[in-house]
Amino acid sequence: MRTMWVIGVGCMLSAGLLLAGGCGAVAGRAVGLEGYWAFDEASGDAVKNAVGPNHGAIQGGLKRTQGRRGKAVSFDGKGYVLVASAPYLNSTQYTFAAWVNLQDTGNYQYIVWRGGPEFPEAKECRNLDVWVTMSGTLSGILDYAEAGQTRFILEGTTKVADGQWHLVVCVNDGKTVTFYVDGKQDAQGTLAGPLATNSFPLWIGARPADVAATGVIDEVRFFDRALTPEQVAELK
Repeated sequence: MRTMWVIGVGCMLSAGLLLAGGCGAVAGRAVGLEGYWAFDEASGDAVKNAVGPNHGAIQGGLKRTQGRRGKAVSFDGKGYVLVASAPYLNSTQYTFAAWVNLQDTGNYQYIVWRGGPEFPEAKECRNLDVWVTMSGTLSGILDYAEAGQTRFILEGTTKVADGQWHLVVCVNDGKTVTFYVDGKQDAQGTLAGPLATNSFPLWIGARPADVAATGVIDEVRFFDRALTPEQVAELK
């Protein structure tokens, strides 16, 4: 039954529910899809990675609610989902995607963080960082592998904290980092070198020091490759 279920995920992928354009060779899933947290568990704090070994858990007693597709996690400005570390999270190229429905709180909110258990960080090693400014637009700060380099900063212009569903995507192709909102490019910046790596877990919906999302996050995915603009537009 488990094998049939994984192949089922691949069929959904090829049907365009997650990524149009066909299935990969590994277990029927889309090429490069290493993390897929759908938040569809019936109850409890466990959050399963449908395509990989690094699962997660809800922190802070967050509840599930109706999502973009199936169930989702409702974030209260305090809790978050903590996902175990895995080598693919240090990929030199990657794509992170999540459906978000965030409230306009007028405060900073977080979608994803991978920079360690404290803020400010003891060592600057962020390699995935997407947050929401007080005006509701996207922002992110990334660190380079070479110590001493000025941090990479990317600022979006499209408001995503407006009580509506938006597909937020961050693509790192090794040369540039690009934000997309609802399939359209929102911001892009040029990297000055390889990004830092670390062994820290993935935080979904918050970062340390009590900055967290208020709203709903659903269908979180991580690819160990950079999707093209056409493939980003096909994400569902």
